[in-house]
Amino acid sequence: MPTDVKQTGQFVAGGLPALVRDLVRQLASGRLEVTGPAATRYLWFEAGQIRAVVSHREDEKLGNWLVIRGVIEENRMALSLLRQPEGVRFGAFLVQQGHVKVQVLERELEALSTAILSQMLFEPGDFKFDASEKLPMDAASINMTTASLLAAAVRTMKNEEMVQQLIPDLNKYVWTAQDPLLLHQQLHLTSHEGYLLSRVDGTSTASQLQRLAPLPGGGFHRALAALLVAGVLELRDTFPARPLQPTKVEAAPTASEEDLYTPQQQREYEDVVRLADEIKHKELYARLEISSGATQDQIHASYLELVKLYHPDRAREAHLRSLRSELATIYSAVQQAYETLRNPEQRGRYEKGLLAPPEEVKKETSREEARRQAARAAVVDANINRAVELVRAGDIGHAVQMLDQAIRIKPRPDALLFLARLEFKNPMWSQRALDHLKHAVALAPNFTEAWLELANFWGTRNKPDRQIPCLERVLEYDPTNDDVLATLEALKKKKSSRKK
Repeated sequence: MPTDVKQTGQFVAGGLPALVRDLVRQLASGRLEVTGPAATRYLWFEAGQIRAVVSHREDEKLGNWLVIRGVIEENRMALSLLRQPEGVRFGAFLVQQGHVKVQVLERELEALSTAILSQMLFEPGDFKFDASEKLPMDAASINMTTASLLAAAVRTMKNEEMVQQLIPDLNKYVWTAQDPLLLHQQLHLTSHEGYLLSRVDGTSTASQLQRLAPLPGGGFHRALAALLVAGVLELRDTFPARPLQPTKVEAAPTASEEDLYTPQQQREYEDVVRLADEIKHKELYARLEISSGATQDQIHASYLELVKLYHPDRAREAHLRSLRSELATIYSAVQQAYETLRNPEQRGRYEKGLLAPPEEVKKETSREEARRQAARAAVVDANINRAVELVRAGDIGHAVQMLDQAIRIKPRPDALLFLARLEFKNPMWSQRALDHLKHAVALAPNFTEAWLELANFWGTRNKPDRQIPCLERVLEYDPTNDDVLATLEALKKKKSSRKK
Protein backbone atom coordinates (compact mmCIF):
# COMPACT_ATOMS: atom_id res chain seq x y z
CA MET A 1 0.00 0.00 0.00
CA PRO A 2 1.36 3.47 -0.77
CA THR A 3 2.87 5.16 2.29
CA ASP A 4 0.67 8.26 2.02
CA VAL A 5 -2.61 6.36 2.33
CA LYS A 6 -3.96 6.96 5.84
CA GLN A 7 -4.62 3.67 7.62
CA THR A 8 -6.90 5.03 10.37
CA GLY A 9 -8.82 8.21 11.01
CA GLN A 10 -12.17 9.94 11.11
CA PHE A 11 -14.30 11.93 8.69
CA VAL A 12 -17.19 14.32 9.15
CA ALA A 13 -20.62 13.92 7.61
CA GLY A 14 -20.20 14.07 3.85
CA GLY A 15 -16.49 13.23 4.10
CA LEU A 16 -16.59 9.66 2.74
CA PRO A 17 -16.32 10.58 -0.98
CA ALA A 18 -13.04 12.45 -0.36
CA LEU A 19 -11.64 9.42 1.47
CA VAL A 20 -12.68 7.10 -1.35
CA ARG A 21 -11.15 9.41 -3.96
CA ASP A 22 -7.86 9.36 -2.05
CA LEU A 23 -7.86 5.57 -2.20
CA VAL A 24 -8.62 5.76 -5.93
CA ARG A 25 -5.68 8.16 -6.48
CA GLN A 26 -3.34 5.84 -4.60
CA LEU A 27 -4.60 2.76 -6.49
CA ALA A 28 -5.02 1.18 -3.08
CA SER A 29 -5.89 -2.49 -2.58
CA GLY A 30 -7.36 -3.76 0.67
CA ARG A 31 -10.38 -3.42 2.93
CA LEU A 32 -11.78 -0.13 4.21
CA GLU A 33 -13.72 -0.59 7.44
CA VAL A 34 -16.10 2.28 8.16
CA THR A 35 -17.93 2.55 11.49
CA GLY A 36 -20.74 5.10 11.44
CA PRO A 37 -23.69 5.88 13.70
CA ALA A 38 -25.88 3.28 11.98
CA ALA A 39 -23.54 0.35 11.33
CA THR A 40 -20.10 -0.95 10.47
CA ARG A 41 -19.60 -1.46 6.75
CA TYR A 42 -16.73 -2.75 4.64
CA LEU A 43 -15.52 -1.61 1.21
CA TRP A 44 -13.01 -3.85 -0.59
CA PHE A 45 -10.66 -2.11 -3.02
CA GLU A 46 -8.50 -3.50 -5.79
CA ALA A 47 -6.15 -1.08 -7.56
CA GLY A 48 -8.31 1.82 -6.40
CA GLN A 49 -11.59 0.31 -7.51
CA ILE A 50 -14.38 -0.71 -5.13
CA ARG A 51 -15.00 -4.41 -5.71
CA ALA A 52 -17.52 -5.15 -2.92
CA VAL A 53 -19.59 -3.38 -0.23
CA VAL A 54 -20.84 -5.27 2.84
CA SER A 55 -22.90 -4.03 5.80
CA HIS A 56 -23.70 -5.42 9.27
CA ARG A 57 -27.14 -3.77 9.23
CA GLU A 58 -29.89 -6.37 8.91
CA ASP A 59 -31.79 -4.42 6.23
CA GLU A 60 -28.54 -4.02 4.22
CA LYS A 61 -27.62 -7.71 4.23
CA LEU A 62 -27.87 -9.63 0.96
CA GLY A 63 -30.62 -12.05 2.03
CA ASN A 64 -33.01 -9.34 3.24
CA TRP A 65 -32.25 -7.23 0.18
CA LEU A 66 -33.15 -10.08 -2.18
CA VAL A 67 -36.42 -10.64 -0.31
CA ILE A 68 -37.34 -6.94 -0.41
CA ARG A 69 -36.57 -6.83 -4.14
CA GLY A 70 -38.71 -9.91 -4.80
CA VAL A 71 -35.77 -11.97 -6.10
CA ILE A 72 -36.28 -14.74 -3.54
CA GLU A 73 -39.14 -15.66 -1.22
CA GLU A 74 -38.66 -15.02 2.49
CA ASN A 75 -39.20 -18.64 3.53
CA ARG A 76 -36.71 -19.86 0.92
CA MET A 77 -34.17 -17.30 2.07
CA ALA A 78 -34.57 -18.41 5.71
CA LEU A 79 -34.26 -22.07 4.74
CA SER A 80 -31.14 -21.33 2.68
CA LEU A 81 -29.55 -19.57 5.65
CA LEU A 82 -30.13 -22.66 7.79
CA ARG A 83 -28.64 -24.96 5.16
CA GLN A 84 -25.70 -22.71 4.24
CA PRO A 85 -22.51 -24.77 4.72
CA GLU A 86 -19.70 -23.33 6.80
CA GLY A 87 -17.11 -21.53 4.67
CA VAL A 88 -19.50 -21.05 1.72
CA ARG A 89 -20.70 -17.52 1.04
CA PHE A 90 -24.45 -16.98 1.07
CA GLY A 91 -24.57 -15.56 -2.45
CA ALA A 92 -22.48 -18.43 -3.80
CA PHE A 93 -24.71 -20.93 -1.99
CA LEU A 94 -27.86 -19.41 -3.53
CA VAL A 95 -26.28 -19.76 -6.97
CA GLN A 96 -25.18 -23.35 -6.29
CA GLN A 97 -28.71 -24.25 -5.19
CA GLY A 98 -30.20 -22.67 -8.31
CA HIS A 99 -32.21 -20.08 -6.36
CA VAL A 100 -30.49 -17.14 -8.09
CA LYS A 101 -28.58 -16.88 -11.36
CA VAL A 102 -25.06 -15.47 -11.26
CA GLN A 103 -26.01 -12.52 -13.49
CA VAL A 104 -28.98 -11.66 -11.26
CA LEU A 105 -26.84 -11.90 -8.13
CA GLU A 106 -24.19 -9.59 -9.59
CA ARG A 107 -26.82 -7.05 -10.66
CA GLU A 108 -28.47 -7.09 -7.22
CA LEU A 109 -25.11 -6.73 -5.46
CA GLU A 110 -24.42 -3.60 -7.50
CA ALA A 111 -27.84 -2.19 -6.60
CA LEU A 112 -27.34 -3.08 -2.92
CA SER A 113 -23.85 -1.52 -2.90
CA THR A 114 -25.28 1.65 -4.42
CA ALA A 115 -28.02 1.79 -1.79
CA ILE A 116 -25.54 1.28 1.07
CA LEU A 117 -23.22 4.00 -0.24
CA SER A 118 -26.11 6.43 -0.64
CA GLN A 119 -26.69 6.08 3.12
CA MET A 120 -22.98 6.42 3.94
CA LEU A 121 -22.55 9.67 2.00
CA PHE A 122 -24.06 11.77 4.82
CA GLU A 123 -22.80 9.93 7.87
CA PRO A 124 -19.66 10.77 9.86
CA GLY A 125 -17.45 7.83 10.72
CA ASP A 126 -14.22 6.24 11.86
CA PHE A 127 -12.24 4.32 9.29
CA LYS A 128 -9.49 1.72 9.20
CA PHE A 129 -7.76 0.61 6.01
CA ASP A 130 -6.11 -2.82 5.98
CA ALA A 131 -4.03 -3.57 2.88
CA SER A 132 -3.60 -7.21 3.95
CA GLU A 133 -7.33 -7.94 3.62
CA LYS A 134 -8.17 -9.07 0.09
CA LEU A 135 -11.58 -9.82 -1.35
CA PRO A 136 -12.00 -13.63 -1.34
CA MET A 137 -11.80 -15.11 -4.81
CA ASP A 138 -15.18 -16.82 -4.48
CA ALA A 139 -16.95 -13.56 -3.60
CA ALA A 140 -19.14 -11.90 -6.22
CA SER A 141 -17.60 -8.55 -7.14
CA ILE A 142 -18.87 -5.26 -8.51
CA ASN A 143 -18.13 -4.56 -12.15
CA MET A 144 -19.00 -0.85 -11.92
CA THR A 145 -16.16 1.63 -11.73
CA THR A 146 -15.79 3.50 -8.45
CA ALA A 147 -16.84 6.74 -10.15
CA SER A 148 -19.99 5.07 -11.51
CA LEU A 149 -20.82 3.64 -8.11
CA LEU A 150 -20.44 6.98 -6.33
CA ALA A 151 -22.47 8.82 -8.97
CA ALA A 152 -25.19 6.15 -8.83
CA ALA A 153 -25.38 6.56 -5.03
CA VAL A 154 -26.20 10.25 -5.51
CA ARG A 155 -28.74 9.56 -8.25
CA THR A 156 -30.70 7.13 -6.06
CA MET A 157 -31.08 9.60 -3.20
CA LYS A 158 -34.68 10.74 -2.78
CA ASN A 159 -34.17 13.71 -0.45
CA GLU A 160 -33.34 16.80 -2.55
CA GLU A 161 -32.15 18.76 0.48
CA MET A 162 -29.59 16.09 1.29
CA VAL A 163 -28.40 16.11 -2.32
CA GLN A 164 -27.76 19.85 -2.03
CA GLN A 165 -25.70 19.25 1.11
CA LEU A 166 -23.14 17.48 -1.08
CA ILE A 167 -22.37 20.85 -2.70
CA PRO A 168 -20.44 22.69 0.04
CA ASP A 169 -20.45 26.20 -1.46
CA LEU A 170 -22.34 27.46 -4.50
CA ASN A 171 -20.12 30.55 -4.58
CA LYS A 172 -16.99 28.57 -5.45
CA TYR A 173 -15.75 28.11 -9.01
CA VAL A 174 -16.50 24.81 -10.74
CA TRP A 175 -13.42 23.19 -12.30
CA THR A 176 -12.98 19.93 -14.13
CA ALA A 177 -10.72 17.62 -12.11
CA GLN A 178 -7.04 18.49 -12.45
CA ASP A 179 -5.95 14.99 -11.49
CA PRO A 180 -5.94 13.00 -14.79
CA LEU A 181 -6.70 9.75 -12.95
CA LEU A 182 -9.99 11.21 -11.69
CA LEU A 183 -10.76 13.20 -14.82
CA HIS A 184 -10.49 10.21 -17.15
CA GLN A 185 -12.51 7.78 -15.07
CA GLN A 186 -14.98 5.70 -17.03
CA LEU A 187 -18.44 6.87 -16.08
CA HIS A 188 -21.91 6.51 -17.57
CA LEU A 189 -23.37 10.03 -17.56
CA THR A 190 -27.02 10.97 -17.41
CA SER A 191 -28.15 13.54 -19.96
CA HIS A 192 -28.16 16.23 -17.25
CA GLU A 193 -24.63 15.35 -16.11
CA GLY A 194 -23.31 15.31 -19.66
CA TYR A 195 -24.85 18.70 -20.42
CA LEU A 196 -23.54 20.24 -17.21
CA LEU A 197 -20.03 18.87 -17.77
CA SER A 198 -19.97 20.35 -21.26
CA ARG A 199 -20.60 23.83 -19.79
CA VAL A 200 -17.75 23.78 -17.25
CA ASP A 201 -14.65 25.81 -18.15
CA GLY A 202 -13.62 27.00 -14.69
CA THR A 203 -14.78 30.60 -15.15
CA SER A 204 -18.18 30.27 -13.43
CA THR A 205 -19.18 29.69 -9.84
CA ALA A 206 -21.72 26.97 -9.11
CA SER A 207 -24.50 29.56 -8.71
CA GLN A 208 -23.52 31.27 -11.98
CA LEU A 209 -23.39 27.90 -13.72
CA GLN A 210 -26.88 27.13 -12.48
CA ARG A 211 -28.15 30.22 -14.30
CA LEU A 212 -26.11 29.44 -17.42
CA ALA A 213 -27.14 25.77 -17.52
CA PRO A 214 -30.61 25.55 -15.96
CA LEU A 215 -31.98 22.03 -15.53
CA PRO A 216 -35.57 21.14 -14.58
CA GLY A 217 -36.75 19.55 -11.36
CA GLY A 218 -33.66 19.96 -9.22
CA GLY A 219 -31.59 18.39 -11.96
CA PHE A 220 -28.76 20.89 -11.61
CA HIS A 221 -27.98 20.13 -7.98
CA ARG A 222 -28.23 16.37 -8.49
CA ALA A 223 -26.00 16.43 -11.58
CA LEU A 224 -23.42 18.69 -9.95
CA ALA A 225 -23.43 16.62 -6.74
CA ALA A 226 -22.94 13.36 -8.66
CA LEU A 227 -19.98 14.78 -10.62
CA LEU A 228 -18.41 16.28 -7.49
CA VAL A 229 -18.76 13.08 -5.48
CA ALA A 230 -17.30 11.02 -8.33
CA GLY A 231 -14.36 13.44 -8.54
CA VAL A 232 -14.91 14.50 -12.14
CA LEU A 233 -15.59 18.08 -11.01
CA GLU A 234 -14.18 20.04 -8.09
CA LEU A 235 -14.89 23.38 -6.41
CA ARG A 236 -12.15 25.99 -6.00
CA ASP A 237 -11.88 29.47 -4.52
CA THR A 238 -10.47 31.04 -7.69
CA PHE A 239 -10.90 30.65 -11.44
CA PRO A 240 -8.04 29.33 -13.63
CA ALA A 241 -5.53 31.60 -15.38
CA ARG A 242 -7.14 30.61 -18.66
CA PRO A 243 -10.46 28.84 -19.38
CA LEU A 244 -10.40 25.06 -19.12
CA GLN A 245 -11.29 22.88 -22.05
CA PRO A 246 -14.67 21.15 -21.47
CA THR A 247 -13.98 17.46 -20.99
CA LYS A 248 -15.91 14.50 -22.25
CA VAL A 249 -15.75 11.62 -19.79
CA GLU A 250 -15.03 8.24 -21.33
CA ALA A 251 -18.08 6.00 -21.04
CA ALA A 252 -17.52 2.54 -19.62
CA PRO A 253 -17.66 0.12 -22.59
CA THR A 254 -20.12 -2.74 -22.83
CA ALA A 255 -18.63 -6.16 -22.21
CA SER A 256 -18.03 -8.19 -25.36
CA GLU A 257 -18.99 -11.84 -25.78
CA GLU A 258 -16.67 -12.56 -28.69
CA ASP A 259 -14.59 -15.71 -28.18
CA LEU A 260 -11.47 -14.29 -29.81
CA TYR A 261 -10.31 -10.73 -29.45
CA THR A 262 -9.78 -8.51 -32.44
CA PRO A 263 -6.13 -8.08 -33.52
CA GLN A 264 -6.09 -4.68 -31.81
CA GLN A 265 -7.50 -6.10 -28.56
CA GLN A 266 -4.98 -8.95 -28.64
CA ARG A 267 -2.11 -6.49 -29.14
CA GLU A 268 -3.39 -4.34 -26.28
CA TYR A 269 -3.64 -7.34 -23.98
CA GLU A 270 -0.11 -8.46 -24.82
CA ASP A 271 1.25 -4.90 -24.56
CA VAL A 272 -0.23 -4.41 -21.07
CA VAL A 273 1.17 -7.73 -19.83
CA ARG A 274 4.62 -6.99 -21.30
CA LEU A 275 4.76 -3.37 -20.16
CA ALA A 276 3.64 -4.18 -16.61
CA ASP A 277 6.58 -6.56 -16.41
CA GLU A 278 9.11 -4.12 -17.90
CA ILE A 279 8.12 -0.58 -16.97
CA LYS A 280 9.60 -0.43 -13.47
CA HIS A 281 12.97 -1.25 -15.01
CA LYS A 282 12.74 1.50 -17.63
CA GLU A 283 14.36 4.89 -17.15
CA LEU A 284 11.89 7.71 -16.62
CA TYR A 285 12.01 9.23 -20.10
CA ALA A 286 11.36 5.80 -21.62
CA ARG A 287 8.36 5.35 -19.32
CA LEU A 288 6.82 8.50 -20.80
CA GLU A 289 7.94 7.54 -24.34
CA ILE A 290 9.84 10.81 -24.82
CA SER A 291 13.46 11.86 -25.36
CA SER A 292 15.69 13.39 -22.67
CA GLY A 293 15.39 16.78 -24.43
CA ALA A 294 11.59 16.91 -24.16
CA THR A 295 10.00 20.21 -23.16
CA GLN A 296 7.59 20.54 -20.23
CA ASP A 297 4.68 20.75 -22.65
CA GLN A 298 5.81 17.53 -24.35
CA ILE A 299 6.20 15.79 -21.00
CA HIS A 300 2.68 16.83 -19.97
CA ALA A 301 1.10 15.88 -23.31
CA SER A 302 2.71 12.43 -23.33
CA TYR A 303 1.68 11.85 -19.74
CA LEU A 304 -1.97 12.64 -20.49
CA GLU A 305 -2.00 10.26 -23.47
CA LEU A 306 -0.53 7.45 -21.38
CA VAL A 307 -3.04 8.06 -18.57
CA LYS A 308 -5.89 7.50 -21.03
CA LEU A 309 -4.21 4.44 -22.54
CA TYR A 310 -3.42 2.70 -19.25
CA HIS A 311 -6.08 4.07 -16.92
CA PRO A 312 -7.02 1.38 -14.36
CA ASP A 313 -10.70 1.82 -15.27
CA ARG A 314 -9.92 0.15 -18.60
CA ALA A 315 -10.00 -3.12 -16.69
CA ARG A 316 -13.75 -3.00 -17.22
CA GLU A 317 -13.18 -3.68 -20.94
CA ALA A 318 -13.64 -7.37 -21.69
CA HIS A 319 -10.16 -8.04 -23.08
CA LEU A 320 -8.44 -6.27 -20.15
CA ARG A 321 -10.74 -7.48 -17.38
CA SER A 322 -8.13 -9.72 -15.75
CA LEU A 323 -5.39 -7.08 -15.98
CA ARG A 324 -6.54 -4.60 -13.34
CA SER A 325 -3.33 -4.96 -11.31
CA GLU A 326 -1.15 -4.72 -14.41
CA LEU A 327 -2.82 -1.48 -15.51
CA ALA A 328 -2.35 -0.07 -12.01
CA THR A 329 1.35 -1.01 -12.10
CA ILE A 330 1.84 0.79 -15.41
CA TYR A 331 -0.07 3.87 -14.28
CA SER A 332 1.92 4.11 -11.03
CA ALA A 333 5.23 3.93 -12.93
CA VAL A 334 4.09 6.58 -15.43
CA GLN A 335 2.91 8.81 -12.58
CA GLN A 336 6.27 8.48 -10.81
CA ALA A 337 8.12 9.45 -14.00
CA TYR A 338 5.87 12.45 -14.57
CA GLU A 339 6.15 13.74 -10.99
CA THR A 340 9.94 13.62 -11.25
CA LEU A 341 10.41 15.06 -14.74
CA ARG A 342 7.91 17.90 -14.45
CA ASN A 343 9.90 19.35 -11.52
CA PRO A 344 13.04 21.06 -12.87
CA GLU A 345 15.03 20.47 -9.69
CA GLN A 346 14.11 16.78 -9.43
CA ARG A 347 14.66 16.34 -13.17
CA GLY A 348 18.16 17.81 -12.87
CA ARG A 349 19.10 15.48 -10.03
CA TYR A 350 17.71 12.51 -11.96
CA GLU A 351 19.68 13.37 -15.10
CA LYS A 352 22.94 13.57 -13.12
CA GLY A 353 22.34 9.97 -12.14
CA LEU A 354 22.14 8.98 -15.81
CA LEU A 355 25.72 9.98 -16.58
CA ALA A 356 27.13 6.43 -16.35
CA PRO A 357 28.72 5.13 -19.59
CA PRO A 358 25.80 4.06 -21.86
CA GLU A 359 27.43 0.79 -23.00
CA GLU A 360 28.17 -0.29 -19.46
CA VAL A 361 24.63 0.52 -18.37
CA LYS A 362 23.24 -1.35 -21.36
CA LYS A 363 25.23 -4.52 -20.59
CA GLU A 364 24.28 -4.50 -16.91
CA THR A 365 20.62 -3.91 -17.78
CA SER A 366 20.71 -6.85 -20.18
CA ARG A 367 22.26 -9.14 -17.56
CA GLU A 368 19.78 -8.02 -14.92
CA GLU A 369 16.87 -8.60 -17.31
CA ALA A 370 18.07 -12.13 -18.05
CA ARG A 371 18.36 -12.91 -14.32
CA ARG A 372 14.93 -11.43 -13.67
CA GLN A 373 13.25 -13.41 -16.44
CA ALA A 374 14.86 -16.64 -15.26
CA ALA A 375 13.68 -16.02 -11.69
CA ARG A 376 10.14 -15.25 -12.84
CA ALA A 377 10.02 -18.38 -15.02
CA ALA A 378 11.13 -20.47 -12.03
CA VAL A 379 8.37 -18.97 -9.87
CA VAL A 380 5.74 -19.69 -12.54
CA ASP A 381 6.87 -23.32 -12.88
CA ALA A 382 6.88 -23.76 -9.11
CA ASN A 383 3.37 -22.28 -8.77
CA ILE A 384 1.97 -24.54 -11.49
CA ASN A 385 3.57 -27.65 -9.96
CA ARG A 386 2.23 -26.68 -6.55
CA ALA A 387 -1.24 -26.15 -8.04
CA VAL A 388 -1.15 -29.70 -9.44
CA GLU A 389 -0.34 -31.04 -5.96
CA LEU A 390 -3.12 -28.99 -4.37
CA VAL A 391 -5.69 -30.28 -6.88
CA ARG A 392 -4.67 -33.86 -6.09
CA ALA A 393 -5.21 -33.07 -2.41
CA GLY A 394 -8.64 -31.57 -3.20
CA ASP A 395 -7.69 -28.01 -2.28
CA ILE A 396 -9.10 -26.23 -5.33
CA GLY A 397 -9.21 -22.78 -3.69
CA HIS A 398 -5.48 -22.62 -2.99
CA ALA A 399 -4.69 -24.14 -6.38
CA VAL A 400 -6.62 -21.32 -8.02
CA GLN A 401 -4.63 -18.77 -6.01
CA MET A 402 -1.30 -20.31 -7.06
CA LEU A 403 -2.29 -20.33 -10.74
CA ASP A 404 -3.64 -16.78 -10.53
CA GLN A 405 -0.24 -15.63 -9.22
CA ALA A 406 1.50 -17.57 -11.99
CA ILE A 407 -0.45 -16.02 -14.86
CA ARG A 408 0.06 -12.53 -13.43
CA ILE A 409 3.80 -13.14 -13.64
CA LYS A 410 3.63 -14.74 -17.08
CA PRO A 411 0.29 -15.59 -18.76
CA ARG A 412 1.16 -18.96 -20.28
CA PRO A 413 -1.68 -20.49 -22.33
CA ASP A 414 -1.42 -23.88 -20.59
CA ALA A 415 -1.64 -22.24 -17.16
CA LEU A 416 -4.62 -20.14 -18.27
CA LEU A 417 -6.43 -23.29 -19.42
CA PHE A 418 -5.61 -25.12 -16.20
CA LEU A 419 -6.89 -22.18 -14.17
CA ALA A 420 -10.08 -21.87 -16.22
CA ARG A 421 -10.92 -25.55 -15.74
CA LEU A 422 -10.62 -25.17 -11.98
CA GLU A 423 -12.64 -21.95 -11.96
CA PHE A 424 -15.50 -23.59 -13.84
CA LYS A 425 -16.01 -25.80 -10.77
CA ASN A 426 -17.38 -22.76 -8.92
CA PRO A 427 -20.37 -20.97 -10.51
CA MET A 428 -19.16 -17.66 -9.04
CA TRP A 429 -15.95 -17.96 -11.08
CA SER A 430 -17.54 -18.68 -14.48
CA GLN A 431 -16.94 -15.23 -16.00
CA ARG A 432 -13.37 -15.21 -14.75
CA ALA A 433 -12.83 -18.68 -16.25
CA LEU A 434 -14.27 -17.55 -19.57
CA ASP A 435 -11.93 -14.54 -19.62
CA HIS A 436 -8.93 -16.80 -18.97
CA LEU A 437 -9.94 -19.11 -21.82
CA LYS A 438 -10.23 -16.13 -24.14
CA HIS A 439 -6.75 -15.02 -23.12
CA ALA A 440 -5.38 -18.51 -23.74
CA VAL A 441 -6.61 -18.61 -27.34
CA ALA A 442 -5.58 -14.98 -27.85
CA LEU A 443 -2.01 -15.90 -26.93
CA ALA A 444 -2.10 -19.26 -28.75
CA PRO A 445 -4.67 -19.21 -31.59
CA ASN A 446 -3.94 -22.89 -32.43
CA PHE A 447 -4.47 -24.16 -28.87
CA THR A 448 -6.96 -26.97 -29.52
CA GLU A 449 -7.62 -27.86 -25.87
CA ALA A 450 -8.60 -24.28 -25.06
CA TRP A 451 -10.93 -24.05 -28.05
CA LEU A 452 -12.58 -27.34 -27.05
CA GLU A 453 -13.02 -26.06 -23.50
CA LEU A 454 -14.68 -22.93 -24.89
CA ALA A 455 -16.92 -25.08 -27.08
CA ASN A 456 -17.85 -27.19 -24.06
CA PHE A 457 -18.65 -24.04 -22.06
CA TRP A 458 -21.17 -22.88 -24.63
CA GLY A 459 -22.46 -26.42 -25.12
CA THR A 460 -23.35 -26.81 -21.44
CA ARG A 461 -25.27 -23.54 -21.74
CA ASN A 462 -27.17 -24.78 -24.79
CA LYS A 463 -25.77 -22.11 -27.10
CA PRO A 464 -24.81 -23.93 -30.31
CA ASP A 465 -24.40 -20.64 -32.19
CA ARG A 466 -21.47 -19.90 -29.88
CA GLN A 467 -20.25 -23.50 -29.66
CA ILE A 468 -20.01 -24.15 -33.40
CA PRO A 469 -17.59 -21.25 -34.22
CA CYS A 470 -15.19 -22.53 -31.53
CA LEU A 471 -15.06 -25.94 -33.20
CA GLU A 472 -14.71 -24.37 -36.64
CA ARG A 473 -11.65 -22.46 -35.37
CA VAL A 474 -9.94 -25.79 -34.72
CA LEU A 475 -10.70 -27.03 -38.24
CA GLU A 476 -9.09 -23.91 -39.72
CA TYR A 477 -5.65 -25.21 -38.69
CA ASP A 478 -6.47 -28.91 -38.11
CA PRO A 479 -8.99 -29.85 -40.82
CA THR A 480 -8.66 -33.61 -40.23
CA ASN A 481 -9.51 -33.61 -36.53
CA ASP A 482 -12.02 -36.48 -36.50
CA ASP A 483 -13.48 -35.76 -33.05
CA VAL A 484 -14.17 -32.13 -33.91
CA LEU A 485 -15.62 -33.04 -37.30
CA ALA A 486 -17.99 -35.57 -35.73
CA THR A 487 -19.12 -33.18 -32.99
CA LEU A 488 -19.60 -30.36 -35.45
CA GLU A 489 -21.67 -32.54 -37.80
CA ALA A 490 -23.92 -33.66 -34.93
CA LEU A 491 -24.45 -30.09 -33.78
CA LYS A 492 -25.34 -28.88 -37.25
CA LYS A 493 -27.80 -31.74 -37.73
CA LYS A 494 -29.41 -30.96 -34.41
CA LYS A 495 -29.65 -27.28 -35.30
CA SER A 496 -31.15 -28.09 -38.70
CA SER A 497 -33.77 -30.42 -37.21
CA ARG A 498 -34.84 -27.71 -34.77
CA LYS A 499 -35.48 -25.30 -37.63
CA LYS A 500 -37.76 -27.85 -39.30
